[in-house]
Amino acid sequence: MPSHRSDRAHRDQDHSHRDRREREKLTREESGSQEILDEGIIQVQVIPQDDNWGETATSITETATSIVTLSETSLSDVGKERRRMPCNFGRHFKLVPAAILSIFAVASPILFVVFPLVTWKPSLCGSKCDGLFISFTVKELLLMIAIWALYFRTSRASMPRVFVLRVAMMVLVFVVLVCYWLFYGLRIIEAQVTDFMDIINFSVTLIDTLLFLHYASLVVLWIRQTDPLFTLKVIRSTDGVSRYYNIGPLSIQRTAVFVLEQYYKDFPEYNPYMMQTPARTAHKQFSSLTFYDIDGKPSDKVNPRAKAILTAASTRRRDPARNDRFYEEAEFDRKVKRRKARLFNACEEAFGHIKRVQLERGPCVPMDPEETAQSLFPSFARPLQKYLRTVRLHHRYSMDGIIKHLAHCLTFDMTPKAFLERYVSEQPCCEFTTKRRTQNWSLVCEEQVTKPLSASTVFQLKGEDLSIIVTVRRLPYLDISEDEFDFENNKFVLRLNSETSV
Repeated sequence: MPSHRSDRAHRDQDHSHRDRREREKLTREESGSQEILDEGIIQVQVIPQDDNWGETATSITETATSIVTLSETSLSDVGKERRRMPCNFGRHFKLVPAAILSIFAVASPILFVVFPLVTWKPSLCGSKCDGLFISFTVKELLLMIAIWALYFRTSRASMPRVFVLRVAMMVLVFVVLVCYWLFYGLRIIEAQVTDFMDIINFSVTLIDTLLFLHYASLVVLWIRQTDPLFTLKVIRSTDGVSRYYNIGPLSIQRTAVFVLEQYYKDFPEYNPYMMQTPARTAHKQFSSLTFYDIDGKPSDKVNPRAKAILTAASTRRRDPARNDRFYEEAEFDRKVKRRKARLFNACEEAFGHIKRVQLERGPCVPMDPEETAQSLFPSFARPLQKYLRTVRLHHRYSMDGIIKHLAHCLTFDMTPKAFLERYVSEQPCCEFTTKRRTQNWSLVCEEQVTKPLSASTVFQLKGEDLSIIVTVRRLPYLDISEDEFDFENNKFVLRLNSETSV
């Protein structure tokens, strides 16, 4: 018995220590500070409440792209993995086959002309070949420019599978080159043709064929796919922001690239802190209804189905949660408008002070835009900080970045509204992705990603913190007919009535 009592006492003591540690942890989180807990875990509160702008900007920027909690060792490993990852290797490696085939295609006509001159030296045709030489040179130069412009464009995305149409055109070019080399070996090398004009004509026909193939690849890869055939509904899974786009007959993976390009341009940056709704007043799950037995028999047991129906009906009639939500959102909107007005007023006063100094006659100390920005920033730093905290955007902007932006606006003589446009309006996603040049996305689809789009295609793009769902619908066929309208008989009669004003 004493041993059981001692064990129970130890367990109670452990529970009390654990409860005390949890209360201390909650106290730290509510104070808005960042603390290093046991085992090296870094825990960052969503919205710190300190008034120091520099500390806020430094601490939040380090964890702005992640919501999860990581240890110090994990953060170091992630940094090593990013440094080791050859981001540009795959981007440049896929250009190697195209480069080899392009060199082979450009060098083949030149070899067709040079090889006979080096080996058996056929008789030159004199002035008859001058036009052919000029045509050969110009077409060769145009072929090199066309290949560089189409096949060596800077790629903005790495797709999971090969581009089928591109590979098909490259295979076709390779087959044509092999056929020309076979006929060149059989008809010219073995026969050792002595007429140099025939050799030049054979080389010019190869260049013409390659130019026609280049035009065909341009039509297949680019021009054909500009005709809109499908409409895409792109919706973000976290906050429900959606956009619609028209697109041509592309493959699924190329459609994913198109969607991401438009996403970084058209979608506002996702702010996870704005998704947290304020705590509402808790209400009772069950209504205070009194149940009576019709037969008058006292019974404590009530039919659970009837109780559930009545409870749901009463809750539907008077649900305090929706009223709380309405008033909280209205109060938040008023708070945002009030602080935005104070911010605009402070910035206008600061910018107006610059104009007064410029119009002032007398000795003054000239300053460059950076020094002027550093002098003006404290005058509206407090209203700007309060506004950014209200809209949960203070983790995106640092003090140095704001001062640089202010100096930029002063250099080009912008107004206060132009300066505050970055902070008071929604910014696209590309505004906050300049620090990380590579964005990692994964494509999830039931079909093969190399297949073309269909009317029932649905795929998902998964990012680090969110996902994008794309639904494809085919555009309808428009049958427009012409109808006649009789303009001569399109006349009206005005009926006057003494009882009315007309």
